[in-house]
Amino acid sequence: MKPLLPWIPLALTLCFASACRSAPSGPEAELLAADRAFCAATQERRLEAWIAAFDEHGSQVSHDFRPITGAEAIRAHMGSFFADPANVLWWEPDTARVSEAGNLGSTTGRFRVERRGEAGKVEVVAQGRYFDIWRRLPAEQGGTWKIFLDLGEPDVAAEPAR
Repeated sequence: MKPLLPWIPLALTLCFASACRSAPSGPEAELLAADRAFCAATQERRLEAWIAAFDEHGSQVSHDFRPITGAEAIRAHMGSFFADPANVLWWEPDTARVSEAGNLGSTTGRFRVERRGEAGKVEVVAQGRYFDIWRRLPAEQGGTWKIFLDLGEPDVAAEPAR
């Protein structure tokens, strides 16, 4: 029988590492909550919630990496997508970072674009990762988080076998 002693340092290291990966708290938890609330509001109010989440100077990046800046440009770009009730966009953040000053932050996570067809069939049109930069408004403007830059990139399709 082999002694367990050589495995003890490894086990302790793994336990310590998992303990250090606790759930975010403070500003990071607040920013994750803001991102999740943005997704929930978009499910309910669609285009209007999408636009309301952006900073007045905020931009989203199109699939061909063109910046679309300001509420009216974002409305023109996203309007037809949200006008069709069969289109669904959802996301879930998995990380958040907030600057030391507390006025800038970022979230990353997974997104999915679905198209709901007849008889409830759901087709996944795109999925991938997103990266958002957020700006906290000054306290006199409510202190809420607003998106300054939104971009996403679909997953790379699998290469065909050769």
